[in-house]
Amino acid sequence: MTNYLMNKYQLSKDGASRMIRGIIFSALNNIAQMFSLIVVVLFVNQVIDTFILKKENSYSNLEYIALIVGISVIVVLIHRFQYDSVFTKIYTETANTRIKLAETLRKLPLSFFSKRDLSDLTATILGDVATLEHGYSHAVPEFYGAIASISVITVMLAIFNPLCAIALIWPFPIALIFVALLRKRKYRLEKEHHSSKIEVAVKIQEILDNIMAIRSYSAEERIYSELDEIISHEEKAHIKAEKPNAYIIGSLTSLMRLGSITSILVGMSLYLEGDLNLADYIILIVASIVIYLPMDACLAFIMELIYIDVPISRMRELYSSKVLEGEEKDIDSFDIEFKNVSFGYEDEKVLKDVSFTAKQGEVTALVGPSGCGKSTITKLMLRFWDPDSGTVTLGKNDISLIDPESLLKNYSMVFQDVLLFNNTIMENIRIGRQTATDEEVIEAAKVAQIHDFVKSLPEGYNTVIGENGALLSGGERQRISIARAMLKDAPVILLDESTASIDAESESQFQQALSKLIKDKTVVVIAHRLRTVEKADKIVVLDSGRLMEEGSCEELIAKKGLFYHMWDIQKK
Repeated sequence: MTNYLMNKYQLSKDGASRMIRGIIFSALNNIAQMFSLIVVVLFVNQVIDTFILKKENSYSNLEYIALIVGISVIVVLIHRFQYDSVFTKIYTETANTRIKLAETLRKLPLSFFSKRDLSDLTATILGDVATLEHGYSHAVPEFYGAIASISVITVMLAIFNPLCAIALIWPFPIALIFVALLRKRKYRLEKEHHSSKIEVAVKIQEILDNIMAIRSYSAEERIYSELDEIISHEEKAHIKAEKPNAYIIGSLTSLMRLGSITSILVGMSLYLEGDLNLADYIILIVASIVIYLPMDACLAFIMELIYIDVPISRMRELYSSKVLEGEEKDIDSFDIEFKNVSFGYEDEKVLKDVSFTAKQGEVTALVGPSGCGKSTITKLMLRFWDPDSGTVTLGKNDISLIDPESLLKNYSMVFQDVLLFNNTIMENIRIGRQTATDEEVIEAAKVAQIHDFVKSLPEGYNTVIGENGALLSGGERQRISIARAMLKDAPVILLDESTASIDAESESQFQQALSKLIKDKTVVVIAHRLRTVEKADKIVVLDSGRLMEEGSCEELIAKKGLFYHMWDIQKK
């Protein structure tokens, strides 16, 4: 049962154990609702004995009260344990599910994220898990608990009178078969609805990300018209997915009530024939009313189980994605070597048989036309992807065998796209090294030429900069990113167009400060402005994914190859 629940509902072993506990108490809770029949049985027998058979009372009022109180206490205790098992414990499982999803996402290569929209992934972590949370706490334990309790009650009725049991229960298996036949169609409709919800989320995210451009070009009417069309499509898909619930549940609930009629008719026949006494017949009538409560709930929960199949399948796809694995590795030398590396995004080949070495203690510059593969090389160095062929080594260690997080401890990075958090400038820089003191953060800011600007702000380093640094200019955001990288002080520094948003004077100051920090480090720089890499120890020239030439600036100019051509164009 544990393995079944783990595979079926993507539960952890502990979560499956908690779910089994919830199922047991849900079944007991349903059975406990039948305990009232005990009082009914005794009362009916008492009435018959007193008023029909003219016998003396078998039980005193005190005994009745004690029995009712005892049953009530049992029912309350079972309900309390059921609530704790089904809700409190299961919510812990969904919290762990979110953590597991985050851990999985953390280890996935960037190739996965290039195929999935941010809103789609957000919907998986937030929306899908919220859906599962309700399913885990309501549908799953209640459904299996209902099946278990109905089975127990059916056996008890069969012992009491097999013919009455059949007359009472026969519609339920028919209803289950009917739902099973419609399950595929219901699942398809739910999947279509879920996809349409994702489309709405993606469109809203797109609008929010581009709101400035939308307003600048007065495109509000067209964009909102597109959003309205997508929302209308989602609404139709939602209604289409929900309609079967009303038709199926309503029809099957009516079908099951036929069991009450047949059981009453069969019971009447048995009573008239003398095979059933009056007290048992009255009990059968009461049971025919009470027993359908868990049956009705069971049908409703089946619908929800089909509904949660969609997010479960999406999570299963996420968990089955290939993650980047490796061993923890301590590295003591930091030459980066590419050996016959080829790499492509799906069918598009970006790098073709590239080989070069970025040596420790030197600055290696990657230059070439846009789209030649410069940024891809840095991402392969960081093991954001693994190459299709060839190897990338750090200190003679194949990085495809190193745990990505262990590998990244050796890198400080500054990319074109700066990611900042809605926090203070101090804390945004401190991300580079969480244990850094305020003085060390300020020193890194000085190196990145951002200190004077920060001091001019009313709140200084305690200034909150908004989501992704919305209150700062592009150059200010990039300097904070540079300060963060400097603070980390890793043995390998990757600078991808790190000075693109910095003016010429500040860039000169930054280059002077950088020269003091790169001693004994491996520095890889990507730049379109060739003068920024003029003093690099080695320049690697790329074109269309191939290494065309490498050497110092003077050597490459003397060769009068691609670098010389680019240099000559930028001088004009």
